[in-house]
Amino acid sequence: MSWHWLEVGSYIAVTSFLVLTAVVTISFHHVPSLSKWLPESCVLIILGLAIGQFLKLLDALPIDPIANAEQMVTNDSTNCTAEPAEKYPFLAFTPRLFFYVLLPPVILESSYTLYDSDFASNIGTIMLYAVVGTVINTFAIGPALYALYHMGAMGDGVLLVNHNSTYTLTILDALIFSALISAVDPVAVLAIFNETHIDRILYFLVFGESLFNDAVTVGIYHTLLEFAEAAEPVGAGKVCLALLNLVAIGVVGLLIGIVFGLVAALLTKTTKHVRVFEPLLILGIAYLAYMSAELFAFSGIISIIGCGLVQSHYAMRNVSRKSKTTVKYFVKMSSAISEAIIFLFLGLAFFMERHVLHTGFIAWTLVLCLVCRFISVLLLTDLVNSRRVRRISFFEQFIMAYGGLRGAVCFSLSHMLLPDVVKPRELFLTTTLAVIIFTVFVQGITLKPLMNLLNIKRADDSKDRPLIVDISENVATLMLAGMEQVIGITGHFSVFSKLLQWDEKYLKKIFLISEYEPDVLRAFKRHARQLPRIQVDVLQPGAGLGEESVQQGRQIKTMLHNFRPMSFMRHSVDDDTCELEKLDEPAVCFRRQSQIFNARQIHGAWRRQTTRENMLNLDEA
Repeated sequence: MSWHWLEVGSYIAVTSFLVLTAVVTISFHHVPSLSKWLPESCVLIILGLAIGQFLKLLDALPIDPIANAEQMVTNDSTNCTAEPAEKYPFLAFTPRLFFYVLLPPVILESSYTLYDSDFASNIGTIMLYAVVGTVINTFAIGPALYALYHMGAMGDGVLLVNHNSTYTLTILDALIFSALISAVDPVAVLAIFNETHIDRILYFLVFGESLFNDAVTVGIYHTLLEFAEAAEPVGAGKVCLALLNLVAIGVVGLLIGIVFGLVAALLTKTTKHVRVFEPLLILGIAYLAYMSAELFAFSGIISIIGCGLVQSHYAMRNVSRKSKTTVKYFVKMSSAISEAIIFLFLGLAFFMERHVLHTGFIAWTLVLCLVCRFISVLLLTDLVNSRRVRRISFFEQFIMAYGGLRGAVCFSLSHMLLPDVVKPRELFLTTTLAVIIFTVFVQGITLKPLMNLLNIKRADDSKDRPLIVDISENVATLMLAGMEQVIGITGHFSVFSKLLQWDEKYLKKIFLISEYEPDVLRAFKRHARQLPRIQVDVLQPGAGLGEESVQQGRQIKTMLHNFRPMSFMRHSVDDDTCELEKLDEPAVCFRRQSQIFNARQIHGAWRRQTTRENMLNLDEA
C-alpha cells in the first residue's frame, strides 16, 4: 500500500473544497433562525475567513499575489515562480479563474432567466441605468476622491503604495479606481435578491442593470488602464477613439453571442436521433461564445447573454424535454457552486493579500459610492418615469440604489492592477475588500427588513403565471401595436409586433424544427401538466340509476380522451365524495381532488366546445 498524494492530492483537495461548500450551503438552509436574517453570501465569506486562518497556520496560502496578478494580466506563463502557489494552485483566487471559469456559469444561468417579457419590456430602462448610470458613477467618484485627497479631507497628504513607500494620488489613478469600484456585482445581487423574492419588474431592473453594468465597467476600466500604460497626455482624439472602442466592445460582443446562439439552433435541429449530445451542444457553444469574445478583446459577458437569449428562443425548442431539464439543472448547479466559491475566495483574500489600510480613503469611498449611486438612480428614474406606464415608485428607487452591492467583479479588477502601472495597488485592493464587506454584510442584511418596512411588492410564490395573464398580455400588445399604426407613430409596441411577425415568417422556419410547438400551445401544456389527473367513476345500475344514465356516463368517459381540460366547468364541494342527492343528474361523477364534475356539466361543456370548433371550421371554409 503506497501513498500517491503528489499525483491525486490536488484533485482530492479541489473536490473536497466543492463538497464542503455544498454541505455548508445545505446546512445553512436547515437553520431557519440563521437564514431568516443573515444572507447566504455572508455565511460563505465568514467560512472563507475561517478557512483562510486555518490555512495560514499551516503555511498553505500563496504569499506572492502581486506576481500572480502580473501573470494573469500579461499572460506570461513563465512568471509563475511563487512556490506556495505552485504547491497549492487551487487556493489562489486569480482574475483568470474568476472571469474564465467561475463567472460564465453565473452569467449563462442569468441570461436564461432574462428570457422573459418583463425584461424585454424594460430593456430601455435597464440599459439607461447600466450605461449612463455607470458613466455617472465612474466620473463622479473618481474626481471627487481626487479633490478630497488634495483638499486634505482624508487626513494624510500622501498615500502608502506599500509598507515602505508613499505616493501622491493622480486623477488617472482615481478614475481607474472609480471604474472598478462602480461595478455592481451580479453574483452578490443575485444571491441577495433571490432570497428576498422581490417583485419581478424590480428584480429585472436591478439584476439586468448589474449584468450590463459589468460589461460597461470592464470596458471603461481597460480603456483607462491603456491610458495609464501609455503615460502620455490624453487628448480629445484619444477620448473619441476610446468611446468608439467602448461601443464596439459591446455591439460586436453581442453579435458574436447571437451568431453562436443561431449556430446552436441549427445544430440542435439535427439531433433528433442523438438526444444525448443536446446538452453538450447548448452548454459548449454558450461557453465558446464567451471565450471567443474574450479572445478578440470584446465583451464576453454581453456575448454569453446574447447567446443565452437566442438559445432560449430557438435551440431550447428544438431539444427534448429531458435535454432541456438537464441543461436547466446543470446550469443552476454550476451557477450556485460558482457563487459559493466566489464568496469563499473573498473571505480567503483577507489572508492572501498584503493590505494597506487608509481609513480616510476607505470612509470617503463608501460615502461616495452610496451618494453617487443614489443620485444617478434618482435622476435617471425621474427621466424614465415620464415615459413609463408602470412608474417606479420612490421606495422602489431607494431599493434599487441601496441594492447596488459590490462583489468579486470589482475585486478581480483590482487584483489585475499592475504595481508598475498603478502605484497604490495594495491600497485599492484593501479599499475594495472593505467596500465589498460593507455592501454584502450591512446592505445585504438590512435589505430585507427595509423591503418589509417600505412595503415593497413581492413576487408571487407560484413559479408560473396563470395562462390568462400570458394571453391577455399578448392581446394587449397587439392592440397597442394596432393603435400606434392607426395614429401613425412608430412606437415600442409596433416595432415589437413587426419583429414578431418577421420572426414567425422567416427566422423560425430556418432555426426551428418543423414540428415545434407554438408559444400558446407550449404555455397551455405547461399549465395543463400541473393539473392533477381526472378520475372517472361510472356508477353501475342498482344504485338507484337506470341503464340509460350509465350508458351516458360511458359515452362521456370516452369523450375525455379528446376533451380539452380548459373547457371543464368546475363544481366545487367540500369533500371528495360524490353525494348523489346534492347534484343534478348525478349519473357520473368526475373527481379531481376537491372538485367534482357531473355528467351534465361535462356534456354541456363538450357541446359548447364542439359548437365553437364547427363555427371556426365554417369560417375557414
